[in-house]
Amino acid sequence: MDMLRKLQLAQLYTMQEIANICEENNITYYLCGGSLLGAIRHNGFIPWDDDLDITMYRGELNKLTKIIKEKYSDKFFIQDFESDKNYTRYITKIRLNGTLQAEKGFEEDGIHQGIYIDIFPLDHVTKTDGLGLKFRGKLLRLLFAYKSARCTKNLQTTKAKKITIKILKPFSYLIPTKVINGLFDWVCTATDKPGAKYTTSFASHYLWKKQLVENDVYGKGVLHKFENCQFRIPDKYETLLLQIFGKKYMELPPVEKRNSGHTLVKIDLGMYESIIESMEHKGSEE
Repeated sequence: MDMLRKLQLAQLYTMQEIANICEENNITYYLCGGSLLGAIRHNGFIPWDDDLDITMYRGELNKLTKIIKEKYSDKFFIQDFESDKNYTRYITKIRLNGTLQAEKGFEEDGIHQGIYIDIFPLDHVTKTDGLGLKFRGKLLRLLFAYKSARCTKNLQTTKAKKITIKILKPFSYLIPTKVINGLFDWVCTATDKPGAKYTTSFASHYLWKKQLVENDVYGKGVLHKFENCQFRIPDKYETLLLQIFGKKYMELPPVEKRNSGHTLVKIDLGMYESIIESMEHKGSEE
């Protein structure tokens, strides 16, 4: 079994555990991004993909993280900007303790590096356009740039972005991290109030415009095959796939574009090695 497949199966194991916690506690989640595309196009992982993404409304995310911290902290680490000071993202990662997923550019950042799944928070907005939304989108990108400039040592990105981050780094220390994080929360939740008709994901790299939909697109969620499991996807998943990936989302991209965007350095399954191996064996039998 190669390193990528080991990682995928470890993520699948983690996702099974998280899905069970969600179902037991009436927490609604959905596969999203490349994982949603993988579910529909491949009934599982996109073959070259090395992450597993889910999304849920912010209130559901808060409920899930509270339960994990109280009952499952020995097994999982909730990684966000509060629990890990050097973590630059504004999404939550659930890391599997006792494992390692080292990615090029992040080996020395001093963050928890267990194998993870990503959780992208969903927030409500009251309209689909306007200066307020555009301003919040611009501010969000600036805040992320400041946080990355301060915390990330070897970010794998374009040469232009590396230069920008290098320029921003001295200025990033002028604004306290607490202020940056508070502003980000404001950007995401400013219009998340009763009666808001739309939903988006501000922290996703697909950007909020491509994910701005009416609330019923997500709905209660429906179960869909993913590898040898069943995970929830949005009720009207086609709407999201069309907006994010375009009309040809069911077609495979050219070979030269089949990459994950991450460069894996090392994977260590720790005590889960035998469990992962048995999952691969079980999958090949089905």
